[in-house]
Amino acid sequence: MIDQDSLAALDGLLWLRSGEAVAERFALSQSSVSRQARRCLRVFDVDVRKLEGEWDLIGDAPLLAAERQVHQLARWRGHRALRLEGTYWSGPLLCEPVPPGWVLGLCNIVGIARNFALLRERVVDVWLAGLPDVPEPDDPELTSISLCQMPVHCLVQPGHPLLQRSSISFEDLRPYPSLALPQGAYPLVEAALKEVGLWSSPVRMRRYKRQLWEGKTEQELTIGYGTALSLELLGPAMQRLALQLPVNSGEVLVVRREFASTPQFKQLATTLHHRLCQLASHLPEIQMLPLPFSGSSGIEEAPPHPEP
Repeated sequence: MIDQDSLAALDGLLWLRSGEAVAERFALSQSSVSRQARRCLRVFDVDVRKLEGEWDLIGDAPLLAAERQVHQLARWRGHRALRLEGTYWSGPLLCEPVPPGWVLGLCNIVGIARNFALLRERVVDVWLAGLPDVPEPDDPELTSISLCQMPVHCLVQPGHPLLQRSSISFEDLRPYPSLALPQGAYPLVEAALKEVGLWSSPVRMRRYKRQLWEGKTEQELTIGYGTALSLELLGPAMQRLALQLPVNSGEVLVVRREFASTPQFKQLATTLHHRLCQLASHLPEIQMLPLPFSGSSGIEEAPPHPEP
C-alpha cells in the first residue's frame, strides 16, 4: 500500500502534466509533488517519459493498477475528491464553479484515446465528453449517459467568401481548407466530415490550443466546426454557414460501469444537467435529454447543492 498523496502526485502528473497544476488541485506543494511521485515510481518499479508533452508510464505495473483500484474506491466512498475532466467548452461553461466533492482537470485533452485511457486506468473518475464519440454499448469497462444533443455547424471568419452565397452546398466547401485533428482523435466525427469532403487541413494538437484551432479559422479561409455551446464560448469571432453537418454533438458523461449508479455520479449528472437546462433556455438548439435516474425529468430538476 502507498499513501493517497503519493499516488495522487504521480497520477496527477500523468493527468495534468505539470507539478504546478497538481499542487493547485491536490493541496500539495510543488516540491512534494515531485518527491512523492518519485517515491511512487520506486515502490512500483516503473518509470515515466515525456512524449509530445504527455507523461507516460514505462514498465509493467499490475501492482500499481491494483493500488489505483483501491484508491479510486476510496474516492467514491468520500475519502478524497473525485476527478472530473471535460472539453475545452464544457469546462468553463458547465463545470465551473466546480461541483462540490470534485476536482476539475485542465479540460484541454484532444481526442478520445487518452481520455478513455485515463478512465480505464482509474486516474480520472468521470469525463464530460462530446457526442458521438463515446464508448461502445458493449464496452466491458466504460459506459455513458447523454445529457443533451445539438447540431454541428460549419464556422468561418467574418468576411469569408462563402458567407456571400445565397445558397450553399458541401461541394461549395471543397475548395477551402477545413480543420482536421490528428487521425483517430474523434473517429466518428472524422468519418462523417470526410464523407462530405471536409477534415482536410490537419492540425497537430494533443492538448487544445485556441490559436491552432479556432484561431486558425479566424486568420485564414479555413472552415471550422462548432455547436451552440462552443459558439457561446467563442462569441462573435466566428460565423455559421447556412449548412448543417451530417453529425450531431451533445454533452455526455463517461464513467466506469461500476460507478454509474453511485449517488455521487447521479448528483454530478443532475448538477450538470441543470446547468445545461439553464443554457438551453436561451440556446434553443440544445435539445435536453432526460436523465435515466428515477425522478430526474429534466428542466425542472434542481441542483443537488446550491451553487456557490
